[in-house]
Amino acid sequence: MSKCLVLFVEGDTEVEFYKQVVANARKLHPAGRFDTNIEYRNVGGVGGFKSIALRKFTKEIKTKFDDDCEFTIVLCSDTDVFDFASKPPIKWGEIKKELKANGAGNIIHIQAKRSIEDWFLYDIEGILGFLRLGKNTKVSGKNGYDKLQRLYKQANKVYYKGIKSNGR
Repeated sequence: MSKCLVLFVEGDTEVEFYKQVVANARKLHPAGRFDTNIEYRNVGGVGGFKSIALRKFTKEIKTKFDDDCEFTIVLCSDTDVFDFASKPPIKWGEIKKELKANGAGNIIHIQAKRSIEDWFLYDIEGILGFLRLGKNTKVSGKNGYDKLQRLYKQANKVYYKGIKSNGR
């Protein structure tokens, strides 16, 4: 029986973030690798969990693996969309139920407190190096997204939420 870990994320930046998380975990594994296939899929924002994740799972992912493959699905979302919503836009229970009905085994929901940009800031040295800003550059803003926007602006660049930043 083969195993597959499927990470559904909100945007390109999250794909890159979770690829790095997995790469770091691989370094800690004695064999330097896992016996699990890993698939990353961008659902294009929080609404994509409701409308895109199931389609990508059934049409793009399940078709690549044998019928006896054991799928673990990880739904990686930000909580910033739900902070002030009286009625959250996503019914996670329904999404999980549909995925399970279509062959998902275990389903894990990872929620970034606020937004993924807040997590990115834990690597402020790497961000400053990427942007070629000095180590003593002041970081200010009301949240992670605002702070990244300001840092990018100082480097004469524009930060786009959910879009991968390429090269230096």
